[in-house]
Amino acid sequence: MGTLFGIVAPVFALIAMGAAAPRLRLLDAGAVKGMSDFVFYLAMPSLLFRSMVTAPPLRLLDVAGSFILGAFLLFALAAILARFAWRIRLADASVFALNAVFGNTVMLGVPIIDSAYGPEGVAYLLAVVAFHSALLLPLATILIEADAGAGNGPLAVIRATLPGLVRNPVVVCIVSALIWRATGLGLAAPIDRLLMLLGAAGPPLALFCLGATLPKPEGWKTMGGVVAASALKLLVMPALVAVLAHLAGVQGTAFAVVVLAAAMPTGANAFLLARRFHTMMEASASTVVASTALSLITLTVLLGWLK
Repeated sequence: MGTLFGIVAPVFALIAMGAAAPRLRLLDAGAVKGMSDFVFYLAMPSLLFRSMVTAPPLRLLDVAGSFILGAFLLFALAAILARFAWRIRLADASVFALNAVFGNTVMLGVPIIDSAYGPEGVAYLLAVVAFHSALLLPLATILIEADAGAGNGPLAVIRATLPGLVRNPVVVCIVSALIWRATGLGLAAPIDRLLMLLGAAGPPLALFCLGATLPKPEGWKTMGGVVAASALKLLVMPALVAVLAHLAGVQGTAFAVVVLAAAMPTGANAFLLARRFHTMMEASASTVVASTALSLITLTVLLGWLK
């Protein structure tokens, strides 16, 4: 357990340091934004690109398929539960469901899996990251738009969200890496070294910036929804994905990575979507913060079981 805590504790220590820095006025908003942009546009894409190009044969169908199927099933279950048991609007139910399934697979998932399983683990994680945002965010957007009666069909919503996905550096680097990998050219030594240096800065800075940019809840009026979404995200989703991955024959490091990816706390993009539509912003922000704090315990326990 000491070894496992040694993997998880530094991760959350960096998050705590990032959260403390703006409050202690060690960094202003401009500095945090600059660091976040460096992580998002250079460091993490370099790490992901190099990991995918140099990875062993990728298994997109069983690994990513187990995760995405589990996410869709839990999204539907959570939305139905919220819609009919709590009698809330479809838009609110969709945000609740997104909070329950959309994980922080890049800013938190990459550092933890890199620490625990190295480049091989990150390569398996990329199979999940490739489909994570591209499928879950448009799904929630379509349902929120449908509830608003905006008259926009699914194709119109997809056309509206597609430019953002195309400009997303994580998506771009994964697609580029798949194309480069297909050529069989490999990486020249200077380029490989450059990507290694940039990528090495990614995980620690990502964790620091995550702490500095966590949404700040104004209160805990929606505690019931926060607890329910956090429990679904941290407990039910990894259990469901574990069952599906086992049935799909996923084993070893690939199994551990896909289950850990499912156990990541709610990602900040869920809150950003809620803020964009002014729907359940308080509950979504609180879920991001609460699930991130609680995941220190759940991820440590889960790593112990997977190890």
